[in-house]
Amino acid sequence: MKPRESESPLDAPAAGTQATEAFELLSDETRLAILVALWEHADPFGDDDAVRFSDLQSRVGTADSGQFNYHLDRLDGHFVESVDDGYRLTNAGRKLVRSVIAGTGIEAPELEPTRVDISCTLCGAAVEVQYERGQVYVSCTECEGLWNGDGDDDHSGHLAKFSLDPAGLEGRSPEEIYAAAWVNTFQTIFSMIEGVCPTCTGQVERELAVCRDHDADGRCEECGHRSRGVARFRCTVCKRTTRATLGVLAKYHPRVVALCYDHGLALQYEFNELSHIKARFDRTNTDVEFRSVDPPRARLTTTIDGDEAWVELDETLSVVAVSD
Repeated sequence: MKPRESESPLDAPAAGTQATEAFELLSDETRLAILVALWEHADPFGDDDAVRFSDLQSRVGTADSGQFNYHLDRLDGHFVESVDDGYRLTNAGRKLVRSVIAGTGIEAPELEPTRVDISCTLCGAAVEVQYERGQVYVSCTECEGLWNGDGDDDHSGHLAKFSLDPAGLEGRSPEEIYAAAWVNTFQTIFSMIEGVCPTCTGQVERELAVCRDHDADGRCEECGHRSRGVARFRCTVCKRTTRATLGVLAKYHPRVVALCYDHGLALQYEFNELSHIKARFDRTNTDVEFRSVDPPRARLTTTIDGDEAWVELDETLSVVAVSD
């Protein structure tokens, strides 16, 4: 492979020109201070969120007007835009600052394993919730769980793993943290089902992944999952990924949502409390039947109070058939 001629690592082709330019723009403290100052001034519902040049310079604390103007010009048109009344953040600028506020650069909080009032859906034992490195882990205190850890993830044997920014822990009890992580994941999967990445709005690849040599006795040594098939999503732009059991995926379809609603169980509203999540586990059951392995096709049958509804998914997780 021919070596790169540039000495700058930001010239690496993998990220693309726009990404490398963005990193270069953010490599100066004054520019970052400008973004924070504009964000602190902004009122989301106000009519005037612009800051005049002199006021902005005073907020940042830069005495040299020429130097300040240089850094502001570098941001203008990217993370900042000039308007009649001064300067304000662009959508990209607001998104960047929000990501910092959500937890990037803040000391990472942790939650030691704490029991919550939820029973393991596999064995009925007590369940613990733990927060570490931006993830909420839900683990059974007795059985081996549903999933193996991925890569450097040493949480082998968990029931679920939810992504949650550090800001999600602020002011919440362990039970509320679990519920918030559930809601956040629900919205993430919903967006990815629709083919839109919730992080960057890029296109999403969807896959019904099936283990060809699955061991049905507990977690499979081949794939590391208890279930033979799982739903996998990957953004083609920012590479965000997520996965879900097929039983969870079934509950996004209107046919199943209607079944549960008819039996007094809301799946998409007012479920951000532990009692609602517990009722969802206790009252519903989803069986997975593989109609075909090559190509993958699965029928997901959800039962509640003796009534049932089913949907069939193909290898791209598209719905190909629905019960009456």
